[in-house]
Amino acid sequence: MEEFYYYWSMWFLWVLTTFILEKNRIRLFASAFILLNIILSMYQLRFILFFNAAYLLFYTGAFWLNGYLSIYKSVRRLFLHLAMVFAYGFLFLFALYDPVWFILKPEWLIIMLFVIMTAAFEKSFASRLALFVLGMCQGELLYSLIIRKLYGDIVVGGFSWLSMCSAGIVLIFGMSQCERLVHQIHQIWKRLNKGATKMS
Repeated sequence: MEEFYYYWSMWFLWVLTTFILEKNRIRLFASAFILLNIILSMYQLRFILFFNAAYLLFYTGAFWLNGYLSIYKSVRRLFLHLAMVFAYGFLFLFALYDPVWFILKPEWLIIMLFVIMTAAFEKSFASRLALFVLGMCQGELLYSLIIRKLYGDIVVGGFSWLSMCSAGIVLIFGMSQCERLVHQIHQIWKRLNKGATKMS
């Protein structure tokens, strides 16, 4: 069932980037990234832990995007990123040791928390995406390193993580498009009001 969310989310994003977004280099890069991510999701690599290859692609893509946007030059963004990493680890460890406290699945709580945090502190879609994915990647790595002593060899960035990450990306994309739509409606409304005041 975990694969279901991941594949549907990624195919949805691929259809959006391929057929709906305007033609430019970013669209080509995003479409290729999504397809490569879907292909690599079936493979695992072993360094010290087992890593899903799609997780590593997300990780390198998030590092590249963070470097491109110079996110770590801002102390506020650095603290936000660290808060996301530790929140991920804390919430999953808390759910592991005391699951009675959770009404919702911890995976959905993490997605909602991270989407709200990135939306509250970042304005652009690229910054939100970069912080969200990197926070998810490093949070998963931290959590896996901690529970490795309990469970032995586990896969870092398995399908449950891929499902969470892709669902969060869809939410961030949807939120950015809604904000863009509201802004466009506001601009049209201002133009209509200016025209009405000139006529009167």
